[in-house]
Amino acid sequence: MADDKRAQSEFNMAVSYLNRLNSLFYVCDEAAMSLNAHQWFHAQLAIFRELSTEMKPEELNSKKDEIREINNLINSSNKNSARFGTYEISSDLYEKLHEFELYLRSILDGAGLQKKMKEDPGNALS
Repeated sequence: MADDKRAQSEFNMAVSYLNRLNSLFYVCDEAAMSLNAHQWFHAQLAIFRELSTEMKPEELNSKKDEIREINNLINSSNKNSARFGTYEISSDLYEKLHEFELYLRSILDGAGLQKKMKEDPGNALS
């Protein structure tokens, strides 16, 4: 593996990556404010995938049960919505989505993707 020298680009995907994250967090905010749990959750899952490279393996694994639990709550909510013709989000589901998003934002912050670097700005795009 040490001999695996691949050509390196002078450019990277950092700006595109941050734009994708920004767009996904915007979707999360809009979905949360409109109480659209399904869209909120799936936007969070997209963020989770984007941030997975910033997580340790144990962090990734520790969230599997939480994701499964939220998914089950969403499915139950969707079934009730179809049965009764109204859409309501339970306080339990809302709280779990809220906490999961706070976790994702903490990963974003911990990876230094949320704040300006205090280093030499000449290294910003390298």
